[in-house]
Amino acid sequence: MEKDTYENSFNYFAKKIQGKKKEKNDLILAAHELKTPENMGAIIRLAGNLNAAKVYFIHENFVAKESKLKRVAHSSLGKIDYEILNKEEFWERVKDIAVVSLETTKLSTNLYQTNLPKNCVILCGSERFGLPNTMLEKCEQSVFIPMPGSTRSMNVSHALAIAAFEWARQHMPKIMEME
Repeated sequence: MEKDTYENSFNYFAKKIQGKKKEKNDLILAAHELKTPENMGAIIRLAGNLNAAKVYFIHENFVAKESKLKRVAHSSLGKIDYEILNKEEFWERVKDIAVVSLETTKLSTNLYQTNLPKNCVILCGSERFGLPNTMLEKCEQSVFIPMPGSTRSMNVSHALAIAAFEWARQHMPKIMEME
């Protein structure tokens, strides 16, 4: 039996995807009024992990330190197209795309029991207040992440990562197998 040893993840995954196209997929990630540039950077990096089409940050008055965003986004910053938009600009850009909110609402469905649209935007809210009703009303559907533990909230970038990888599991099965 071969002994298991550490291998740098960059090298490991590079070998696994040799010869496979790295085209952008249909997934768009979006976040409303985030307060921490580190979460913004983590979302850009997440988009890079999945080769997402785009990232939208919806802000009325953006004042975050870009250096912190860049530090967390790392190499994904030059590979992922992201924009900071106001609400009206965001809704205009996504007018023909299904927007799925990642939020606990009366009508939210369990993420793992929901068929996510192939061409969609997964939208999360701010770290403290989530998504306002004015944003939720415009979304096609809402999903929640079941949390069996005693802590019932999750970091916004982590929650978006879970939802984005569930989307990838549903729409990129061959790549997600990595065999």
